Amino acid sequence: ALIASAEDLGAGGCDNEYGFGLVDAKAAYDYLSNRGCGFSVGETLGGCNQCVECTSAPTSSPTAFPGCPGNEKYFKLELKTDNWGSETSWKVTSPTSGEVTAGGGYQSSTTYTEKRCIQSDACTFEISDSYGDGICCSYGQGSYTVWVNGVEKGSGGEFGSSDTANLCTSDPPTTAPPTPVPTTAPPTPVPTTAPPTPGPSAAPSAVPVAPPTP
Repeated sequence: ALIASAEDLGAGGCDNEYGFGLVDAKAAYDYLSNRGCGFSVGETLGGCNQCVECTSAPTSSPTAFPGCPGNEKYFKLELKTDNWGSETSWKVTSPTSGEVTAGGGYQSSTTYTEKRCIQSDACTFEISDSYGDGICCSYGQGSYTVWVNGVEKGSGGEFGSSDTANLCTSDPPTTAPPTPVPTTAPPTPVPTTAPPTPGPSAAPSAVPVAPPTP
């Protein structure tokens, strides 16, 4: 657990200068909390051979990131609290398991680094401020940044009650604005043709009738 959760220093992975890196007791505790103590530690070999899967340099592939099983990804949060650190909390959730990991109870004006292995479909990071004024900039200069497998997924500090970041995509999909429905001009009315004016009818000429012959 100490090897798998150590913060890598120097060259990527285990090296002769720094070994597996800097021990992070909190990360090791979380590692054990998530997996229990029933996992195999393999044969005792010593040196960089002690944890072969921990010697790969971090990449964007969740299967190659040191310390996390192939079906999990490496989550990292750097959090700087404002003057009211106890108001700040955060959580990561997945659609299948709900809340996957979370944090809170922080001291004021302090920088924290949280590192966890989380399941692959844990896509939503949410940071909250119980007072509703975010962590910057009314009462201190707080901020946060989150990464997954070394790739930054979100950052901020100025928000109200909460802020979120998508841990499964680099950017939210851009929705094209709806195409406006073309305005159809009303049809031109067909001109009404006035009925033809009847021509004057001449009175028929009377046929002359000869007077009767006496």
